Amino acid sequence: MTIQALLEQAVVAHQAGDLSAAVRFYGLVLDEQPSNAIANYNLGVLSLGIQNVQAAIILFKNAIDSKPDEKQYWLSYIDALKKDGQVEKAEEVNEEALWYLNLQGSDTVEHEKIPANETD
Repeated sequence: MTIQALLEQAVVAHQAGDLSAAVRFYGLVLDEQPSNAIANYNLGVLSLGIQNVQAAIILFKNAIDSKPDEKQYWLSYIDALKKDGQVEKAEEVNEEALWYLNLQGSDTVEHEKIPANETD
């Protein structure tokens, strides 16, 4: 099965609520392509959903390292850091994201900055 086919199966399982199958398919993708941004990000979302914030932080960071121009990856990483109580680190990452994404030409990033005192 190709990486694209595995990703498609993972997304279908994820959307259907079959989280164990989704984790398995994302894992197969990451076995073949450890830096796959989509698999890292989506597995991070699943991890956050089951309160495994530590894993989500690692997976979101992996997604950013692979595809740093994806704004949602940065926002999710910042949110996970805050949920883990790493507010100062989240603020640093927020500044890094603003710099990087504005450098890439995004003109809306500043307005989507997550306030330091917002927690969930």
